[in-house]
Amino acid sequence: MNSVEWFIGLKILHIGALIFWLGPSLGAWFMLMALRQREGEFTPATHLAYKVFIQMLILEHVAFVCLLASGIAMAALVFGFAQPWLQWKLLIILLVIIPLEIADIWYGNIKLPQIFAQLNAQGYDKLSSARLHIYHEYVTRAAIVAIPVSVLAIMWLVIAKPNIISLWQ
Repeated sequence: MNSVEWFIGLKILHIGALIFWLGPSLGAWFMLMALRQREGEFTPATHLAYKVFIQMLILEHVAFVCLLASGIAMAALVFGFAQPWLQWKLLIILLVIIPLEIADIWYGNIKLPQIFAQLNAQGYDKLSSARLHIYHEYVTRAAIVAIPVSVLAIMWLVIAKPNIISLWQ
């Protein structure tokens, strides 16, 4: 395979990973929020929706790792890290997206499954309820605002490749 074929393959993987990073878990989250409002937090239907949501989060986080890996590979093989637009893109990813994803991975893949393993007829214990509240009120709300803005900024940087000042000058 030559470098053009590698680049095309990496770009397809990168765009596909972007779609799987943003799409399924966002759709599952909207479904979960609607069901929580309609049915309440402690119903069998909501419990099942949480299980599906957690599975979508796993898909999201695997896609995010693929997104990062394919992006780093493209940067290393094709662009080089000296491109100013790429430096700004990486800065947004490092300062905004990765911290949100770490929080999402912590809650979505570690804490939420623990919470739903403890679910009983009365609901959750106080600590589980507090963790669930933190996840819904802070992590997901921050992500719903910060990720679309960040993704749009990154898309503008990638498409326009503006002649902006390098971070390392």
